[in-house]
Amino acid sequence: MWTDTTKKRAPHKPILLLAVLDLVSRGIILSPFIAVTSDLVELNELFNLYWRRIIPLGQTSSIAFPFSRLHNETFWELLPQPGREITPAAVNNITSVSQLRTLALGALMDEDLFRCMQQPDSRSALREALLLSCFSSEARAALEEQVGINADAYSYSLELEQKAHLPLVKETLEDDAYKPAARDQGFRRVVVATYDHRCALCGVRIITPEGHTVVDAAHIIPWSRSRNDEIRNGMALCKLCHWAFDEGMMGVSDDYNVITSRQIAANPNVPGFLLTLSGRGIIPPPDRDLWPAQQYLAEHRREWRL
Repeated sequence: MWTDTTKKRAPHKPILLLAVLDLVSRGIILSPFIAVTSDLVELNELFNLYWRRIIPLGQTSSIAFPFSRLHNETFWELLPQPGREITPAAVNNITSVSQLRTLALGALMDEDLFRCMQQPDSRSALREALLLSCFSSEARAALEEQVGINADAYSYSLELEQKAHLPLVKETLEDDAYKPAARDQGFRRVVVATYDHRCALCGVRIITPEGHTVVDAAHIIPWSRSRNDEIRNGMALCKLCHWAFDEGMMGVSDDYNVITSRQIAANPNVPGFLLTLSGRGIIPPPDRDLWPAQQYLAEHRREWRL
């Protein structure tokens, strides 16, 4: 099944470890213990970014597979839920995060290995060893590029957070400071987190057991025109509200209520629940300074005559 890209071996474990190294580098994983609750959303996103770089489209995986099977390695130990026992049969039966959470509280890494992960030089050496031993030269190049993109995206998200309380500016950062992939990933990270994975217009908040969120990071004024990744030029929107907002079917008033276009119900459209949102207040971030900027919302309304 596996090709020369992964040296004819399953790549799940090394890809997960690449993601773990990223989160240790960011200071998000601060101890050898990785819980299967709070830590998994961002870990899963990084795992999928690496996975998609080298694995053919349509071939998917659950982070639960490598997270559980690493228990067979000497440096990774699953800690059982109270009353449960970690047995080979139990580990081999895990195919989803829901099953993993039923069995284990999380995983405990070897302390010496974790200390190595915390040191930049040792972390780089560990990453290089993983890439050399588990992937072809072509796959290594793609994964090394993704390592750089992930690091830049995190740096970019921190810059966006730092600038969030400054006066509005047209260009948050220099256009060429980051590659588009890093910029997109960084903007998504900070906007989705600011809204706590909740759609600002309809209020839906769903995170699957695998760590997939229902919302996108939407620009109010498109990047192609504004070149502005400021948090206040963004909202977290579910797929339907994102599409409706971008198409001018929905907007936000100057008192932060949802607006729906008359065209949304034009024959033969069937807008469903969207019309019930009209006049309802948006669900903004807790920090008022991070609410969508009125000047961007007004420009969106003018563009679509809302």
